[in-house]
Amino acid sequence: MSSANAILVEQIDAVLPQTQCGKCGHGGCLPYAAAIAEGEPINKCPPGGEATLHTLAQLLQRPLVALEQPAEMPQLAVIREDECIGCTKCIQACPVDAIVGAAKQMHGVLEAECTGCELCVAPCPVDCIDIVEHPQWQAAHNELAQQRYLNARAANGRVRHRARNARIEARKAALANKRMARFKQRLAPESTPAQRPQAQPAPFSQGSSQGSPSRNSALVARLQHKLSRMAADDPKRGELEQRLAEMQHSASAAPQQTRQLKMALAAAEQRRRLAERHVQHCYRQAGPDEITAAQHALEQARTTEQAARTALEQSTSLH
Repeated sequence: MSSANAILVEQIDAVLPQTQCGKCGHGGCLPYAAAIAEGEPINKCPPGGEATLHTLAQLLQRPLVALEQPAEMPQLAVIREDECIGCTKCIQACPVDAIVGAAKQMHGVLEAECTGCELCVAPCPVDCIDIVEHPQWQAAHNELAQQRYLNARAANGRVRHRARNARIEARKAALANKRMARFKQRLAPESTPAQRPQAQPAPFSQGSSQGSPSRNSALVARLQHKLSRMAADDPKRGELEQRLAEMQHSASAAPQQTRQLKMALAAAEQRRRLAERHVQHCYRQAGPDEITAAQHALEQARTTEQAARTALEQSTSLH
């Protein structure tokens, strides 16, 4: 693209309403601006209406034509929260990240960020999203206030749409790099025995969990052998029988307890990961109070995870 054409695309994009609705047949206002610069008709933007059509005609010195679709007033998506099932499909569809929520949790629309693009309506499986006239537009009682609102909506929609696209592209690039690294690893020649790192034997420590099942089995076998040779009236027989019963009980209880502690640690790790994602989401879309609350929840999740890990390590060392 030449520099002159790039400047023209920027000028056209500055005129468009930045709802990113796709009703023009493109994936946002900037792609439509590029298409207009290449000669596409200027009458495909219902949110821009007659005002945008006239401005584009003057900018490009083209004749006025009727809008392909009826002009639209500024809109807002509203989720009927008591009907929301938390499927996250609307979040994925929103081009400006104006919907907040988590899987299987109630979603909500950020009124100040929503451009009324309607892209969240079709994916909703329970049809719980309504499109209404935007309250900020209703509150603008004169032409100057209305234009201020439209300018603010356009500036905000442009920034949020580009930030979302940049995040998606970065995620795609990271996944592509990871796949390429795995592909190169599969293609790499196998290392020779001399090149392979030698596994270092773990140091043995008294009371560690390494080798404990075999040691316990050997002790149980010796105790059983000693009891088989011991007289029934031997005074030491009761002590040995009690010790044998304790060891057998410990051996049977240890695996179940370890499994439970591992499940608790896995759940704690999952809660910590969810809390980290919520903090990142709040940094992008929420205010200071929400960020502080999310950080506090993350600290609690990390504390719970550390406690679960410590309990598992202590249980493993005992058995």
